[in-house]
Amino acid sequence: MHENSLPICKRLRSRGFYLAEPDEVDRFEFSPESSCWCAHTVTVLGPDDILCSLQMCQPGRVCFEPSRPGR
Repeated sequence: MHENSLPICKRLRSRGFYLAEPDEVDRFEFSPESSCWCAHTVTVLGPDDILCSLQMCQPGRVCFEPSRPGR
């Protein structure tokens, strides 16, 4: 994750995530225009029934899981 990037939930997914090389997944950065979904629910809604997006899937959200421990 780039040092200026927002922390994101490890369950947040977009199509670009699957196009990244395996060794790049840890450093994958979402585009603000990305259509996102939750890998936990496999829908555009998280387990808390709130829409998934780069801006919404942040620390403080009840279902948030950091992409790396300690972040």
